[in-house]
Amino acid sequence: MATTITQTSLITTISESISINGVVYGNTISKSFDGNGKVDQRVMEINSSVLTTIFDFTALAPDAAGSGVQSEFTYFRITNVDDSVAVTLQLYATSTKTAYIAIPAGCSFILMDNLVDTLSLGEAFTLRDLVKIAVKSDLNGEAATTAYVEYLAVFKGGEPLPDTP
Repeated sequence: MATTITQTSLITTISESISINGVVYGNTISKSFDGNGKVDQRVMEINSSVLTTIFDFTALAPDAAGSGVQSEFTYFRITNVDDSVAVTLQLYATSTKTAYIAIPAGCSFILMDNLVDTLSLGEAFTLRDLVKIAVKSDLNGEAATTAYVEYLAVFKGGEPLPDTP
């Protein structure tokens, strides 16, 4: 009997809480992404000041580790799990449509859905235009320093749940 992957919802929750002089500020926000059936999660060592592709949307085998189908993209989170070394994230669509994001040690960057706009060199593009996501460790003086990142990528896929009466 063949195994079937049933679509499921990804639920993300962001929570902030800060107390200043006894007054608590913050909020909790949840978002649900339906129809998911593919997940790729990895921890990678980044030991170069040269950009290393960690995720490729143009791979010939879209279900291979570190690759996916652009139109099925739902969610991507990358965390710099290093305790002292910062990394630089590159969102690459074309040579003139590229965004760079600094991720300090212990911090994360999240891409929710594939319709979020960003700007690069004055040209807007959506995450649906992404070709690859790359990262490099920031330089420590003159030498490249090793850093560690962890990512979670979620994509549409699987069979819809059967209708229930």
